[in-house]
Amino acid sequence: MTNIIYLASAIGAIKTYHLHDVDNDTKSRLYYGPGVIASITGVSLSKAKDAIRQVRYGSRWLDFPRTPPIKRTYDEEVEGALRLLGYVGYWRRLPDQPTLAAYLNGRTGVERDHPCVVFLRAYCVAVSGGVFCDIFSRGVVIDIDEAEGRRKKVSHVLVLTKRIAPSTIASREPASKAKKTGANSKRDQLFREAIKAETGATRIRITPNEVFVILPGQGGWYWLGGRDSLEEQILEPQRDGHLRGNTTEAAAYRSAMGY
Repeated sequence: MTNIIYLASAIGAIKTYHLHDVDNDTKSRLYYGPGVIASITGVSLSKAKDAIRQVRYGSRWLDFPRTPPIKRTYDEEVEGALRLLGYVGYWRRLPDQPTLAAYLNGRTGVERDHPCVVFLRAYCVAVSGGVFCDIFSRGVVIDIDEAEGRRKKVSHVLVLTKRIAPSTIASREPASKAKKTGANSKRDQLFREAIKAETGATRIRITPNEVFVILPGQGGWYWLGGRDSLEEQILEPQRDGHLRGNTTEAAAYRSAMGY
């Protein structure tokens, strides 16, 4: 598995009167939360889902045996994912709950031209100026006059007003055969051998973020530590480190890593 980092190329002002057609690069159907995020930011649907996973589980979801699906999303998850992608704003509650048609016609100020996430009873939609995108438009940007569900009630709106520096969002992608048989695979094997030599472990399990071992005389898995921390201890041994880095296998790993 590989960690891929998605970063916006530059921070610019919020683009008004504009949404993006959703780029569904997944094999799954379109759900409202990821679809709205993708339409507002322009990222692919898979990246929008990864942003939601980051909010929901943190980076530890990479250690799950399977990628958790993203279907139903909560309001704060949509807001959090947009923030990770560099979009922030403010909430406006609508206690009178106007219909979608009434809300669209009555917008004023920044709500009239800035991208907004409009929350209805059961789902949310993306609106910016005179354009609209939701699951019923199949992720295609349409004129607001063509929007379905115009009689549905609007409960609250997230108005996006500012761009900020985006955060890193990790994604899980299957390693190619070339990677498995190349230099990366060799270094991974040397790392495993170094961990085994340093700890005397009988079995080792390494995830993208953590290392677990079964030690002699133990019947279950023991959490050894974060992968980055253990790699650092082997590459730059310290007297007070959990790993001493003084085995032949550790030296071989340092050599392969250019130390």
